Amino acid sequence: MVRLKDLPDYEQEHLMSKLLPPLGPLPWIKPKKNLNEMKIAILTTAGLNYRNEDNFNFTDASFRAIPIETESKNLLMTHSSVNFDRSGFQEDLNVVFPIERFKELVDEGFIGSIASINYSFMGAGLLPDAYEHSVRSLAKILKQDNVDAVFMLPVCPNCSRSVCGISYYLESEGIQTTGITLVKEIAQSMKPPRLLWVSFPLGRPLGKPNDDKFQKKVIRQSLELLNKNKGPILEDCPLELDDNNIPPPACPISFDKQVDGDSWYARLNSEVSSMMTWYDLSLKRRNRTTVGASKSTIRTIVKGLTVWIDDQATSIPEDLVWLKLALEDLKAFYGESLTAQPGNYKAGYVENIIYNETVLGEIISYYFNLFESNPKTLRFARSIASRAQVKRSTGSWAVDKMGEIIKSKPNDQQ
Repeated sequence: MVRLKDLPDYEQEHLMSKLLPPLGPLPWIKPKKNLNEMKIAILTTAGLNYRNEDNFNFTDASFRAIPIETESKNLLMTHSSVNFDRSGFQEDLNVVFPIERFKELVDEGFIGSIASINYSFMGAGLLPDAYEHSVRSLAKILKQDNVDAVFMLPVCPNCSRSVCGISYYLESEGIQTTGITLVKEIAQSMKPPRLLWVSFPLGRPLGKPNDDKFQKKVIRQSLELLNKNKGPILEDCPLELDDNNIPPPACPISFDKQVDGDSWYARLNSEVSSMMTWYDLSLKRRNRTTVGASKSTIRTIVKGLTVWIDDQATSIPEDLVWLKLALEDLKAFYGESLTAQPGNYKAGYVENIIYNETVLGEIISYYFNLFESNPKTLRFARSIASRAQVKRSTGSWAVDKMGEIIKSKPNDQQ
């Protein structure tokens, strides 16, 4: 749950570094239509893009267009943050981009229609004002599509801040906004027009993958904020996840301990081979995979990640973007393999196994320590290992609207 008091000290400190004042006086668009007459657009900051288009880069304020007819198997998540759980997205696109839920709400007569094109931003590494140009440009497109309001979903702490900024600029352009915040304190500080706070894990703004009734309850409560005549509004969602007492499923894979003399390649390759059957089962069950950001095969990734650490006479990896995406692809491969069997998988289940039981987890730690020790690659290190993995802060910085790297909270707000 994303309640500040329940998080480790280093995580509390990081979240508090995200607090900012409002971007300006409250922009407020009063409702002009009933919900059942409105056309709603979905906007996620989960960093979703098509397989055949450019991935989001590390500090990317641009957006990607996602048509209403898009199939989930065609979308990748190339969000640069590693500090949220991606297994919900692997299990169900709707938990971060609820296109099927909105179609159902149209059929039920709760909303009028869905925008023909919906949108994805990437919510990491940027101060909220870095989105201003892109969002104001998007507002013109939304008006051309006759969109009345935008529903927004974040996935990570910085995403909750990005959603506040995006809502400010959209509302100032005359488009109503509502959505989700995963970190209540950020919304309290920035005072966006309307948001619903949910206590769900990072990466799961709608709580439960593959639970259409649960997801629609959350969406309805957030959309109903559009009927309010005065703001800012920050409402608490009363729904709680009831999975605290659910025992974790049996892990389908036994991970071998290190054998003296084995190379990194041999160990990782053996581990990956043991998962192939489960990965194939996942493909059959889900009819999609979230692997593919690096544009490399799994076997190519295994070789590429280990060639240098097995033989340091070779050159240190130079293509850090590929290295980052290769690690994300391999984590996605592990996640889909580990959750191939039907069942309920709590947020953090996959990450806990990867971090603590696998050769992949060891390799991530190895590269993190390598890059953290060099001032030139220090910031890159935090893009490959999460705070949960290293159990401490990995630093906090952001990019402003001028493209300058600064502290996550500007100096005058420290």
